Amino acid sequence: MKILASSDLHYNIPRSKQPTRLLAKKINATNADILILAGDIAGADTTAFTEALELFSDFKGIKLLVPGNHDLWTNNGTNSLEKWKNTLPELAKQYEFIMLDGNPQIIDNIGFVGNVGWYDYSFRDETLNVPITFYKAKIGPGRALYNGNLTTDFKITPDKLTHTHIAITAQWNDRKFVKLPLTDEQFTELLTNMLRNDIEKISSKCKKIIAITHHLPARELVWYRGHPNWDFSAAFLGSKKFAETLTPYDNIIYHLSGHNHKAAKCKIANTQHITIGSTYKHKQLIELNI
Repeated sequence: MKILASSDLHYNIPRSKQPTRLLAKKINATNADILILAGDIAGADTTAFTEALELFSDFKGIKLLVPGNHDLWTNNGTNSLEKWKNTLPELAKQYEFIMLDGNPQIIDNIGFVGNVGWYDYSFRDETLNVPITFYKAKIGPGRALYNGNLTTDFKITPDKLTHTHIAITAQWNDRKFVKLPLTDEQFTELLTNMLRNDIEKISSKCKKIIAITHHLPARELVWYRGHPNWDFSAAFLGSKKFAETLTPYDNIIYHLSGHNHKAAKCKIANTQHITIGSTYKHKQLIELNI
């Protein structure tokens, strides 16, 4: 079985459109059996989501996907949980993609499981000493200070901030565009339980399984850059709970993820974890032969 995988098409962003079209043209010309897209296909605009999927209409194999955090974005107050549960699977189906979230597949004795994944701040850089409340709000202390809501929302006075804290002016845009009726920790728990249940449904029926999440499953894959803004944002790249969920299963041979925009690999137990590493301008394509 020949499997192709990419991620982070970001087709709603102008500089990502041409690289995505070139990627689709390359994929459509292959004789691969399976295509996997590991999230962040577009953004709040579902039109861009469907336009991206349509690019792969000439691919002759089976098409699988998981969404990314950007795919759960909304710009009109729509519930992101509703978009994830109902809207995205239906749109995927219209373009002959199977969305794996809660929908495991067995194809020629190979199992495929996956979902969007999420984050619970377990990848946060502890050396920054940022209070957890800022991660929950997805905003850096320096930005909160600039916005004037440091003392009102976080009950911290400026004199309690270090120079490093003040340098963290980033905010994670899920703060503005993801509308979930759950905390990040609750959503992560829901998704890890879903992943475990999906594995259990098919594990005894296939010798090999490939798992896919958009978010990263292990700290070893996280790109820490030594810059306070970037390393604050690392907290939103995934959760160690996903690797912990996969590790007990000897037949999960690969786990694929996106999100990090930097290729990385690590092996935990029997599973080779691969972060694909597409950027806005450069789309990566990996090939697995099983």
